[in-house]
Amino acid sequence: MSISKKSSVEGLELGDQTPAASLASLPTSQHTSAPELARNESALAPVDGGFGAWSFLAAAFVVEIIVYGFPTGFGVFLAEYLKNPEYLAQPGATAILPLIGSLSIGMIYCSGSFIYPFTSRYPEWRRTLMLVGGFICCASLFGASYATKVTQLLALQGILYAIGGSLLYAPCISYIPEWFVEKRGLANGVVFSGMGVGGLLLPLILPRIIAAYGAAIALRCLSIAIGILLLPCYPFLKGRLPVARVRGPAARKPSDRAWLRSTSFWLVIAVSTVQGFCYFLPFLWLPTFASNLNISDSKSSLTLAALNGASGIGGLAMGYVSDIVDPWLLALSTLGSSALATFVLWGLFSNSFAGLLAFGLVYGVLAGG
Repeated sequence: MSISKKSSVEGLELGDQTPAASLASLPTSQHTSAPELARNESALAPVDGGFGAWSFLAAAFVVEIIVYGFPTGFGVFLAEYLKNPEYLAQPGATAILPLIGSLSIGMIYCSGSFIYPFTSRYPEWRRTLMLVGGFICCASLFGASYATKVTQLLALQGILYAIGGSLLYAPCISYIPEWFVEKRGLANGVVFSGMGVGGLLLPLILPRIIAAYGAAIALRCLSIAIGILLLPCYPFLKGRLPVARVRGPAARKPSDRAWLRSTSFWLVIAVSTVQGFCYFLPFLWLPTFASNLNISDSKSSLTLAALNGASGIGGLAMGYVSDIVDPWLLALSTLGSSALATFVLWGLFSNSFAGLLAFGLVYGVLAGG
């Protein structure tokens, strides 16, 4: 899991979103006694366990697979597009096509700055946004299957898919603090590992469909599969607290800007930005890099699958450990070790399939966390 992603989620974990704070925020009056509040609280589904929490976590895991699985597995489509003479003959094709995956991921990451404040202030819109977002994800990929120009692919697969993914993902993640308190790190790790699982499955499945039927049919199959996966998940993508109990933050006073002068805040922003520029490069370019070494398409896809699968394991492990160990220590250790792995394994020993596979496994475990 990247730092930028983790910091976005931590921004949601405000006191007014937790069960205890929600209870405390309700005024005790002559009409609502303390015993009544206690009974109301006990009537809610339990946190950190129970059917409601685990069913939500499973559904959110599937959402993560869907939203990030396609962008992280886009290298499979990119390798196919770069072989298509119809696309390569168009102006700027070699610059536009690689931009699709990175633009999609970047937009999903950055959209949290706009969607999270909205869902915090208007929590009743969260499930509607998820429904609209899921529909847009399906429609964008289905529409891209009929695209004949690289600019159309960029607009549909890169931009429109990112809009749908953002509307689906951000409201879903905003429910985590309601369901998990003591086990929040573990819950985050489980959800974020879905990106690696999605990136593991797609490079193993899509190349077979592309080889047999072409990229257009593969996109249509992926669009239909997303719809089929989302439908049974939607009933479980809901909050633990009644909407009336989820209070958005009060409007800030003009003088309440102390966080703008916080060194820690700007340090996190700077590190997250720089790290975000580098994190997805292997996910997008590893299959193309392998193809340039004359490695077969099946083995090229396997390197990407190994990278994503390892990142899923890394995300799950780091999520569990983050409940115990200082997150700053984890961040610094994974940043340094993943940079070293990139320099040594990809920079020095990447002239063979075994070297690329080793890099994918090591980088996935370290950077994925």
